[in-house]
Amino acid sequence: MSSTLSIQKKTAPLEWLEEVLIVIKKNLAIFSANEYSKVADLVKEYLVRNQKKPKDLFNCLKHKSSKRSIDHILFGFFLQNGIGTIPNFRRAFLEFQKAAKTKDSFGQFFLGCCYNNGIGTPQDQKKAFKLYSKAAKAGDTNAQYNLALCYHTGLGTGKTLKKAFDFYSKAAELGNTNAQYNLAFLYRSGCGTKKNLEKAFELYSKAAELGKTRAQYQLAFFYSNGWGTTKNLEKAFKLYLKAADAGLESAQWDLLLCYQNGWGTTKDLAKALRLCLKAAKAGDTRAKYKVRLCFHSGSGTRRN
Repeated sequence: MSSTLSIQKKTAPLEWLEEVLIVIKKNLAIFSANEYSKVADLVKEYLVRNQKKPKDLFNCLKHKSSKRSIDHILFGFFLQNGIGTIPNFRRAFLEFQKAAKTKDSFGQFFLGCCYNNGIGTPQDQKKAFKLYSKAAKAGDTNAQYNLALCYHTGLGTGKTLKKAFDFYSKAAELGNTNAQYNLAFLYRSGCGTKKNLEKAFELYSKAAELGKTRAQYQLAFFYSNGWGTTKNLEKAFKLYLKAADAGLESAQWDLLLCYQNGWGTTKDLAKALRLCLKAAKAGDTRAKYKVRLCFHSGSGTRRN
């Protein structure tokens, strides 16, 4: 499933900016905090694909005399990520601050992210927690996810797994993929709730279907071991392959084991070796050891 939306019809620049906001919201719910740069990359790709010049849209926002909260948010996002302009974290922070002052929940979310990560302002995780709380109360699913993460890790507040579970649940019910993924982990481990592998499998399935690579990997692991579902090595292989193609290194390791042992696919030692070499080049110590064994035994290659 594509992680971006397509335009149904041509619209005027300022009206069209609202569609860009939908793309941002949709992808924020898929990528984790350390992957947020991918959201900006997808927005840039979306603009190019729909023949929109980032600089023109940036200037539309810059020169608009009367800005709505949505305009402040988008202007801040463009400034923060260098879309149509040179990145300016401080100006981005100020735009998010203006949106948050109007009690816009998405503006509060972005301002919270700035405080959480020290972007354009000194880091203050307690302020981030307060802003996430306000936005979550107003129904913003990305803020609900971040608030759950605060309770889960003790960021800006006391660590409370039960509250983390509650807020992950709220966001997951509204379709937030990140929340579905983390909620699955809580069910899997029995943290903040009773252990339930069937529920974990169900949530990983939803997140995987919406395009979360790590959920695809976890789902493959569940199929491999028969956790919460019937063991199915063929489905596991296909999911490992999908996650590996998306660049997930841990999936590449499991994929090479599938080729090496014929799990869910035809045994192919040459493919296993190629994946092993790729993993070894990326620094995987297990792969480096396995490569030495392959060349020593001639498995998938000539003995050397």
